[in-house]
Amino acid sequence: MAKTLLDGVNEVLKRVGVIAGDAGTLATLTDSARQVAIDTARQVINEGIDELYSTTARAHPREQAESNLTLSDGQRAYRLQEDLVQIRWPFIDKANNQFLGEYPGGYNQMLIDDPEQDDTGLPHFAALRPTDGRLHLDRTPGAQEAGRTYTYQYDRDLELTAVDDCVPFADAAFRAMVPAWVQLWKREMRNEFDVELFTASLGRASRFLSQGQQRQTWFPR
Repeated sequence: MAKTLLDGVNEVLKRVGVIAGDAGTLATLTDSARQVAIDTARQVINEGIDELYSTTARAHPREQAESNLTLSDGQRAYRLQEDLVQIRWPFIDKANNQFLGEYPGGYNQMLIDDPEQDDTGLPHFAALRPTDGRLHLDRTPGAQEAGRTYTYQYDRDLELTAVDDCVPFADAAFRAMVPAWVQLWKREMRNEFDVELFTASLGRASRFLSQGQQRQTWFPR
């Protein structure tokens, strides 16, 4: 059975003595008396997962996602997925074999090239608007362009937040990560950190992921 964020929090808090064995196992991530300890455990679990995939240079499972954007008459800016971290250009209108590429130079260059911002018609380029994160087109679609649907790929934020969010690796790697998470928790809560134990734990988890050789250095970012 896949391990969850709640499983990870319980394992960390057992190791550090915040909860007493299986009898004290948490059923939720909310407990006023121990909320700081729980929130810190959740934080370091996510940090540890990011560190593991970063140092092994492996893609995080489920990192890439797909969504759609449909043009509307008179609308130039569009809200994208809330968990978006990075767009994988271009957007593709599969029905019409048409592409929407990233504007050369980005949003500010678009404003310089077209200060009036009154171009209309079928857009060919777009850029993320830094003021609100919306996708800003180089042209405002009209009635003729309305309804065109573009598919886009993007990298998403994979932070574990819910009790049943599953960790992105098998049980063996989960068990190997527990001591590493514990060291990160102790660093945050008690100003203690065992570098050697952290190094060994992250290295062992890495081998379960990649079946490769253990690296010599594993320092948290």
